[in-house]
Amino acid sequence: MITGDSRQQIVPPTRIRVKAGFVVYSPDSDKRNIVILDEGELAAVNRSGSSPKKVFTMHPGDLVGVASLLEHEPFQYNIEATQDSTITLITEECMESELKTLPVWLLAVIRNLSNKTRKLKEATHKSRSANTLKSLAEFCSHLNPKEYYPTDEILQEFRWQTKIPETVAMEDLKSLCRRKFVRFKTENEIAKVSVLSPFVLQVFVDYLKSVEKNIPWTPFQLSMDQKKMLVKISGLDQTTESDAPTWLKFFSEQGLKVSISDWICAQNFGWFSEISENLFTLDTDKIKYYLAALHFENNIKGVL
Repeated sequence: MITGDSRQQIVPPTRIRVKAGFVVYSPDSDKRNIVILDEGELAAVNRSGSSPKKVFTMHPGDLVGVASLLEHEPFQYNIEATQDSTITLITEECMESELKTLPVWLLAVIRNLSNKTRKLKEATHKSRSANTLKSLAEFCSHLNPKEYYPTDEILQEFRWQTKIPETVAMEDLKSLCRRKFVRFKTENEIAKVSVLSPFVLQVFVDYLKSVEKNIPWTPFQLSMDQKKMLVKISGLDQTTESDAPTWLKFFSEQGLKVSISDWICAQNFGWFSEISENLFTLDTDKIKYYLAALHFENNIKGVL
């Protein structure tokens, strides 16, 4: 039962009126409060960088600071009034005095809800990709190589899709530039970026996928004879059709040591397509893929 004496110790919330521009809360403050917006508008502003960035806007009925107050989790943004507003502040003393009057089970429920809310918020800001470089390469592979795009806009769109931090995305973009997959230029004092070859970027993505799975990537496992075979067929007319013995005879006449095993491997690589019983023609797309992998091997591996 709550006695009259305990009721006298309760610290009530504070309701105040603030002008536009007033800083309701700053990360530098030692005090932790729950801020409830009754009237007007507040904004959470990140001032840690070179220029302030609005993170989200608060409307009447919204509140912030629950995790900060209940879980002692630091709140990293300024809360600022964007127009004249009325707010209610629930201070640490106020919350403590109120919590003393609650049953233990209800207090446990409140803390559990606060913890779940915090985890949900963390999930919304967590990167959706474990391999950020692969994600950026795949994103850039869909850009038009004939155009230069404002770097800030490209990174903003990419980060919106992936939730990857700005500094990480910028470093990955520089990594693609070092590999010579993208290039930068400044036009009218605006930094821009262009993709050299979307096709090669997609080849690079496939390589990174194999690295993620810790499996050998086939284009980098070719023997010297298989590489010579690949180069030779890349110069042939794509309509060339022959049966297996004729293909093997052709390679032999060209001075290439192509075994039956190499011939079977070439089919598994997709270099040849069987168009009828024992009649094979070239798959130029697959041949182009493997040639690109070999030509850009140092770029792909990052050995420059």
